[in-house]
Amino acid sequence: MNAIAPTANDKIKCEIDGQMIHSVQLHIQANYADSWTVDRYKAEYPDAPLLSDFAMQYIQKQQKAAAPAAPAAPAVATATPHEPAVQAEFQQVLPGGGSYTEATEHMHTLFDFGDVPAAKGASGTPITVKVLRDHSAEHMPYLQAVDQGYVFNIDLVKKILVAFTLNKPLLLWGMHGTGKTTAVQQVCARTGRPVMRVQHTINMQESEVIGQWIVKNGQTEYQLGPLAMAMLFGWTYIADEYDFAMPSVTAVYQPVMEGQPLIIKDAPPHLRKITPHRDFRFVATGNTNGQGDETGLYQGTLMQNSANYSRFGVTEEVHYMDEATEQAILRSKAGAPAQNAKQIVSFANKVREAFKDGKISMTISPREMINAAQLGLAFGGNWRMGIDLAFANRLPRTDKIVAGEVAQRIFGS
Repeated sequence: MNAIAPTANDKIKCEIDGQMIHSVQLHIQANYADSWTVDRYKAEYPDAPLLSDFAMQYIQKQQKAAAPAAPAAPAVATATPHEPAVQAEFQQVLPGGGSYTEATEHMHTLFDFGDVPAAKGASGTPITVKVLRDHSAEHMPYLQAVDQGYVFNIDLVKKILVAFTLNKPLLLWGMHGTGKTTAVQQVCARTGRPVMRVQHTINMQESEVIGQWIVKNGQTEYQLGPLAMAMLFGWTYIADEYDFAMPSVTAVYQPVMEGQPLIIKDAPPHLRKITPHRDFRFVATGNTNGQGDETGLYQGTLMQNSANYSRFGVTEEVHYMDEATEQAILRSKAGAPAQNAKQIVSFANKVREAFKDGKISMTISPREMINAAQLGLAFGGNWRMGIDLAFANRLPRTDKIVAGEVAQRIFGS
């Protein structure tokens, strides 16, 4: 019997932070270069693996392939190798440069949509999607795991894919829990696009995005930031909570969103100009569209520069999913019985209506609904208890009364 070949989802645990990764060395270089080395890691965790089976398989293939033949392509795929457009000097800093193959697949097959009209083109023809495969080790820590239980919004997937295909900066905004970031991550997971996700705060500095000088082993060296890394290797850069960022940070993104090189004036000469890789993509998410918080729910978000936001080629407000989709998520993610999933979704929609009418100051997200379903199951089917623990107990006293009345009508005592 043939052994099952490892996949990009087969990762190892980093003992430093618990992250699931493919290569300890690359993870340390990207996240702990100023405090950890591979030698220290091996000394402190002698039994911990340094490479995943997937990474080891790739390395073994590279070592055995003295004269590699062109990979056989499936019926709907064509494979083409790509190398990042890296300056020659940069090879000294990041050996290997990274590689992958390119293919195409039909969207309705790739995302398991089935043979539904909404997942095809206007004339009913399949929509072709670009897919990246056979990634080298440099990309592996940033590949997203495919969530087989994730329920996609077909319309949103189409808009994300259009932004990727046309290489347009994408802005997704909307209330918390609408799945903005997760949608992008899962599209990238299915299409094989590595992801660099950066969480923005009001205290973030420009150097945390583009790079900075650090001291390592008594020597100073320049450590590239996440934006520069994503541009060099062709990763999808997710600027999360974009409306929390200060103007000094968002200004860094403006030339990048125009497709221009990133100029790092303080970097050494060979890293001063970072030319974007052909597969680099820029995505931002936020709770507002940059024009301020109209709800009062998102303290810390800033009124943003209109010129900066005008550079987003595709902007989409992401709403909560329809009832049938949210019920499917509760059944898939929490194991809730169909009838109880329907009740939880009904409760959530009543709360959202009360929020829109100004009767309650907070709304409920799918994340909180999943928690409520899981807790309800844990307490033997006590769904009211699940709602209280996951959502209602965090509400102001008057809001909790309103939520309690809604829950009483749906779940009973």
